[in-house]
Formats: sequence, C-alpha cells, structure tokens
Amino acid sequence: MKRRAGLGGSMRSVVGFLSQRGLHGDPLLTQDFQRRRLRGCRNLYKKDLLGHFGCVNAIEFSNNGGQWLVSGGDDRRVLLWHMEQAIHSRVKPIQLKGEHHSNIFCLAFNSGNTKVFSGGNDEQVILHDVESSETLDVFAHEDAVYGLSVSPVNDNIFASSSDDGRVLIWDIRESPHGEPFCLANYPSAFHSVMFNPVEPRLLATANSKEGVGLWDIRKPQSSLLRYGGNLSLQSAMSVRFNSNGTQLLALRRRLPPVLYDIHSRLPVFQFDNQGYFNSCTMKSCCFAGDRDQHHNWKWRAQAVSFQPFLGLTRNGDADVTSNLCLAFLLTP
Repeated sequence: MKRRAGLGGSMRSVVGFLSQRGLHGDPLLTQDFQRRRLRGCRNLYKKDLLGHFGCVNAIEFSNNGGQWLVSGGDDRRVLLWHMEQAIHSRVKPIQLKGEHHSNIFCLAFNSGNTKVFSGGNDEQVILHDVESSETLDVFAHEDAVYGLSVSPVNDNIFASSSDDGRVLIWDIRESPHGEPFCLANYPSAFHSVMFNPVEPRLLATANSKEGVGLWDIRKPQSSLLRYGGNLSLQSAMSVRFNSNGTQLLALRRRLPPVLYDIHSRLPVFQFDNQGYFNSCTMKSCCFAGDRDQHHNWKWRAQAVSFQPFLGLTRNGDADVTSNLCLAFLLTP
C-alpha cells in the first residue's frame, strides 16, 4: 500500500492518527506518528538540575519508582536529588559526606534504597548511608573503578569492575581490607558489570578488548558465553540486563548498540542509523518503558530516549557536562 501524502498536520494529534489508521490501515502510521510527535511536540517537559561544578559522569535512579536520583562526576561529590522536589522547586540536592579524591565514574543503589555505592578514578568504592549522608565504609581497589552492581537478592553483596581487568564480588559484612572474590581477571579493563535481576548467580560484563560476556558466580575465571558471533572480540563499554533478565543491551566502540538474548551469541538486533557513529564518547545504556520496549543510550553531552529520560547537558560553550537535564515525553 502506498503512503498517503499530506498527512503531516493531522498526524500530530491523537484523533488525526486514529482516523488515518482507520481509513488507510497503514502499519507504518504508528512509527510515523511517534516520529512526528517527538519532532513537533510541545509537551516535552525539561528541567535542568544545577548542582555540579564539573562533568557529570554517572547518574542512577533509585529502585521501585525512582523517588531519588544520585549523581556524581569530576567535582568528586555525590549528590542525592529528591525527584519530586527537584522538578517542582529549586531545592538543592543533598551532598553525601563521603568525597572521592578524583573523578566519580559509577554509582548504584541497594534494593532498599537505603545505601548508595560510588566508585571512580581514586581506586575505591565508598558506601554511603542515604538517611544520614554518612560514609559507612570504603573498599580499596588496585585501579580505577568503572562499574558497580548490587545483588538483587542480597544488599550486602556488590560487584565492581575495574581498569585492572578484574571483576570483584564484595560482601560489606566482611572487613574492607580482606580479599574479595575474583570472578574474572583479564589483561584489559572491565568497563561495566551487572547482576542478572532474576538469576543473581549470573553477571554480564563489558570489557575493553574481550567484548560482552556472561558469567556464573559458581564458575569463576571462565565466561559462560561471549557475545558477538564471529566478532566476539569487540571493545565494549556498557552492558545492561532487561528487567526479567532475558536480554542484554550493550554498547561497543565504533559499532552500533546491540541487543542479545542471553542464551545466544548472535545479535537479535543492532540499532544502527544513517549518520550514527560511536567512537569514544558513548558512556552507558539502559532499557526503558514499562515493558523494556525502549533502549536508551547516553552521550557525553546529550541524551536520546523516548519516555522519561535523564541526560547530561553542556554548560555554556565549555566542553563540560555540569548540568543534569530531566525530561519527560508525555505520550497519549
């Protein structure tokens, strides 16, 4: 069926979309409607959250509804934002008392949102108490920490990925000076790690040379699966499970974002687009939507997404991402 010309004005409203779909039955009308709504939409709510003095490298929403947002970056501070207050007023964020000695690269909430973990270039992970803002513990590493993930079934267990090529499993009940459990040890840096939200014995990793891997905590030092088919040795920067633990979304250097089923090395889909190129500034990715139907990826200075998203914005003309930009696309 040929596309009908001249539908632009009517396709920006819900009524126009439904009438055109009823008249013409074009399956591509839905995609066209979403594109036009995003391009011409006036109900895209945006709020700049001002608080950092340097690049914002890490952001995480709290679990079970996103009441809190935690952010960290080159100013070495961890800021905690109450989202409803931040959206509707100019309330300042809470600065957690523990401060890093260098850039912060990663953050994580525990499942109860009572603790925040932060890691970065100063080769340590700081454990913060949300209610008191006090530092509860510090876990020393041998190199910069790039990724953090808390076990979905045990708030005492967290995983860290580091520039020294190790993925470590820590128990906060043990002495921070003790030896953590080493899940993986490669010559190249691990940029990301995440527990499977349904099967916590499984973890996914992104490595700078070995690509995306799946690991079983019961079988350390050897991955269960390397993703990518014949191109499994790829530089990967970020990896995330969907909410039911059946799929992985990953970012790879100089390649498009990719979606995998966890049991198959071959991609389900690659998110490529004309003019898209990822060399070194892409940082992280995530699933979004009530059924994980959207896949979001975050650039150094902007965000691309569909429903609600938070990104990093430039401060004036300087190459500094010191503001947080919160936006909601209000879809019908």
